[in-house]
Amino acid sequence: MDNNKTIDTTSLSLRGQDLASTSARVDFELFMEAVQNLYCPDQNPAGAFPLNVAENTLMIPDVKERLEQVLNNHKIPEWVFKYTDPKGHPEVREILAGFMEKHLCKCPVSPDSICFSAGAAATIEASSFVLANAGDVVAIPAPAYPMYTNDLGVKSGVLRYDLQTHYHLNEHGSISPLTTANLDSAWAELNARGQGLKIVLLTSPDNPTGCMYSEGQLKSIAQWCIAHKVHLIVNEIYGLSLIDITDEDLQHDYPEEASLCSFAQIMAELQSDYLHLWYALSKDFAMSGLRFGIVHSLNQAFLNSLGNANIPHMVSNLNQWGVSEMMKDSNFIEHYILENKKRVTQSYKLVVAALNKIGVSYIPSRGSLFVWADFSKYLKEDSAQGQENLWIDIYRKTGVLLTPGAGFQHQKKGLFRIVHTALPTAHLEEAMERMLAYFRSL
Repeated sequence: MDNNKTIDTTSLSLRGQDLASTSARVDFELFMEAVQNLYCPDQNPAGAFPLNVAENTLMIPDVKERLEQVLNNHKIPEWVFKYTDPKGHPEVREILAGFMEKHLCKCPVSPDSICFSAGAAATIEASSFVLANAGDVVAIPAPAYPMYTNDLGVKSGVLRYDLQTHYHLNEHGSISPLTTANLDSAWAELNARGQGLKIVLLTSPDNPTGCMYSEGQLKSIAQWCIAHKVHLIVNEIYGLSLIDITDEDLQHDYPEEASLCSFAQIMAELQSDYLHLWYALSKDFAMSGLRFGIVHSLNQAFLNSLGNANIPHMVSNLNQWGVSEMMKDSNFIEHYILENKKRVTQSYKLVVAALNKIGVSYIPSRGSLFVWADFSKYLKEDSAQGQENLWIDIYRKTGVLLTPGAGFQHQKKGLFRIVHTALPTAHLEEAMERMLAYFRSL
């Protein structure tokens, strides 16, 4: 197909016309260019380093080997070839509930309280579809994952409102600065506009900052939401990709003392229909291509409605079976979680050490796959265009592709996300050396 040819979209719906003429994310085109030209020290030393898409490349070999063992050593059961419960096969939900109870949530999780969807995006889309009406608002602390806009809005019609809790990075530590006062302000502003706040969405550990929410914060925000009849959803998709904050090279970045816990524990305590948790296997378990998302809720009406809305989003039975067989191996899972934390911490240390060498500030991460860093001192123009120019110049001069600040909806310009788990460690080291040389030349 000729990419320069004008495409006639008039045969489509208004929704289709809009989707045909816009990109899902601003960095997608450059990402596709970069992955076709990957750096290889021997065969392609001038290649690219895509550090913009949230993938846990470090752990793919471990998961791949274990799933291959499952396929080689077990016969596929007959139920895999038939229709099953749209919320997930009952036996698989029992196994996954046990995994969440033991490793993620650290509290009782009933198989009847969870529902599977084909990936995190499908989980978000189906949940918003049944929790909110078109035109309702979801409030998200900024900066936040750009694709939340599409996942919540394209089909459900839910509108995104970005809560501005800070401007400079030194106003934001490894514990989120969000307070109920921020929610009061958003509530008043939205009411003045005639809009209804229906959902508050938190990510913990956060994308892109890596910050987390304390137990006290989660409880106070949950109580605020219950009182205002607003659904609170906490996305714990990075819940097992934690940074070892006791590491001697990192511990100075974490002066805050905070009691941390999974939101599931707050849900168990408060027993409210307005509290929900999202999880997926794409990040912690390096399975972004296998499409496996999970909702945990004590709201039975919500789960029943998901069972119907979720039919187009069901996780394939083969994936359900393969994952459940892997999760049965408790020794593998326990070793895997420890090894993941070790490798994630190592790659995180490599990036922040490079940033420290050039005096670039960042938010200390407690988990996730990211470093959120402030390169604003290198902007030639303090604007959205200046930010885009720097982002593209970094890529063209070094081959290092970061996630640009556009879309994260934070007011300050010059902030970029670095996915420190996107490449093998040796390739990440080379990417950081090239970035250091570029910024020193400025």
